[in-house]
Amino acid sequence: MSNREAPLLDKVALVTGASKGIGKAIAERAAEAGATVLLCAPKSASLEEAAAAIRGRGGTAYALPGDVTKPASINTIFTKIETQYGRLDILINNAGGAPAFGNFEDLTDEDWLVSFQLNVLSVVRMVRGGLGLLRAAKSARIITIGSISAIQPGAYNPHYTAMKAATINLSKYLANMLAAEGVLVNCVCPGPVHSESWEHNIARVAKQQRVSIKKARRVIEEAESAKIPLGRVGEPEDVASLVCFLASAEAAWITGSCFHVNGGKLRTIY
Repeated sequence: MSNREAPLLDKVALVTGASKGIGKAIAERAAEAGATVLLCAPKSASLEEAAAAIRGRGGTAYALPGDVTKPASINTIFTKIETQYGRLDILINNAGGAPAFGNFEDLTDEDWLVSFQLNVLSVVRMVRGGLGLLRAAKSARIITIGSISAIQPGAYNPHYTAMKAATINLSKYLANMLAAEGVLVNCVCPGPVHSESWEHNIARVAKQQRVSIKKARRVIEEAESAKIPLGRVGEPEDVASLVCFLASAEAAWITGSCFHVNGGKLRTIY
């Protein structure tokens, strides 16, 4: 198999938040592209199933349980990688989210601190933990998943949108810092995507409005699709294909950039 057929052949890729949604799709696409993929998420049946499914399709994938909000867990993750694989070529920071939903006045200090831990400090710690291995790799990549809301915030969850904006800034800093060492750093910001967070929002709306899950899903789907010029909510695979391109040799002159995948929802060219 050629590098063109398998652009990530012989690469070792670590994907956080990989048990479901966008992270799972990235792991699947990276394995299809030839990478050995380490799927990281808190220990669960879905994490093991995601790795097993990739292996069942002929890919190379291993579950690597860990909690990116806990320093000791991150240390264990990278100790295992160094011991068992001896290298890391690609770090994909996908873990994140908004555990608490609300507008500015709803949110407590604790909500903001939890969001910082999950969305920003986790990235800081993962990069710090993997930097030695990435610096030793040839053509290493760090790719962080942000959000359209970092650039175009909506009516809710300012604690989440502010943290995602911070990850874009952090990615740019790291790109400048690591460019001379050949470590390329980029950020990908999806718009609305069918994912675990999408389902949580449907359940929240159904409960709040006292309607069925089916009705809430239809209403939200129609409302969000109407805001998107391409007329549909995204799929995890729409994000995964771009991430794997950025991880490949085809993107060898791209660093310090933020890419938007949102069907045209972002109302600016920048």
